[in-house]
Amino acid sequence: MAKHGIIVTILGKQWELIFKRKLEDNHCGECDSPDTARKQIRIRSGMREELELDTILHELLHAAGWHIDEVFVEQFATDAAKVLKRLGWTKREDS
Repeated sequence: MAKHGIIVTILGKQWELIFKRKLEDNHCGECDSPDTARKQIRIRSGMREELELDTILHELLHAAGWHIDEVFVEQFATDAAKVLKRLGWTKREDS
């Protein structure tokens, strides 16, 4: 069951960012096309922190640049996640 998400704005378009226990084909994340009505970015819950950060960045990059090559998206998200972790990023659990 999906939790209610938060609305995020990427390049002037809005997506609902939600966390779900299971995604299709056991993916870590999914992003609807910028042209989809009621767009969502879905992130699988329960992943370790660094993989979750990598996945969120990956899907946000898809939202920003739907046309960008998947290899670039994967490498950039992974590299950016590593930089943020080195800088001390940690997930904050809302109360």
